[in-house]
Amino acid sequence: MRHLSSLAIAALTLCAAAPAHAQRYNDWTDVEGSETCRAIWKEFGRTMRGRPIAVYCEVRDVGTRPSTGSISVDAVEKEGILVRGSSRRDVHVSLVIQAQGRSVEDAHAIANQVKLDLTDKSMRVSGIDDDFSDRHFVAATMLIDAPTESNLSLSVGSAPLAVENVVGRMELRADHGPLKLLNVGGDVRARVEYGPLSVDLDGPRWQGARLDAESEYGPVTLRVPKDFGAQLEIGADHGPFEIDFPITLTRLDGSSIQTKLGAGGPPVRAVARYGPMSMRMKGE
Repeated sequence: MRHLSSLAIAALTLCAAAPAHAQRYNDWTDVEGSETCRAIWKEFGRTMRGRPIAVYCEVRDVGTRPSTGSISVDAVEKEGILVRGSSRRDVHVSLVIQAQGRSVEDAHAIANQVKLDLTDKSMRVSGIDDDFSDRHFVAATMLIDAPTESNLSLSVGSAPLAVENVVGRMELRADHGPLKLLNVGGDVRARVEYGPLSVDLDGPRWQGARLDAESEYGPVTLRVPKDFGAQLEIGADHGPFEIDFPITLTRLDGSSIQTKLGAGGPPVRAVARYGPMSMRMKGE
């Protein structure tokens, strides 16, 4: 199975927290405490604020709990979610925590305030406040390793949301993305208000009932293999619309295209309301 490298998922930089002058990873080598963060920035991306004085990062193993076949998380601000499906039978949770303070010790103390109680059915993270100053900031990403067949109800605010290698009923919502789906299936509804939405699919057709993915503001990208089959609906109400391979139109309704793609298959819908939409063929 392929994985979303670096939670590149996303540039994990939080939309609400990232100023226009945000530094690149390579520019942070001299920040006090950066030795605790470099490997985490490389793998998961940087979730920081402005120009910090001192930083502290850790990946904290929270533990496992039995799988009920359903996972529900209503995340607070500055709390991202990554769900990765595999052949396991239980649910394992870790936290990627990135903090900054007036010193490394201060940043470490701020990170220590972040907690997750696995006995809580909703798996809510605590200890993340609303302070967005350069000298006091903390954010966390919940890494959930779950059975491939899992039902998900996930929502985030100003943080990334990503799901990979999971098949099931999914309700996914992000106020500020990115929201990313990789090799998923089932009955999936994904919504993002601001920020990019991307769907990257494998296999000859959608595995499951349907995909319904929509972004209000921000780009939508759909990537499919060659000879992928679907009852396809794609479109962009406002903004550019691009497809990098030929298709035959069945119906053109304003800015929405509906067609049978390849040999057909379950419905796949990917629409941008305001902002560009692009459809790409992988390997071309």
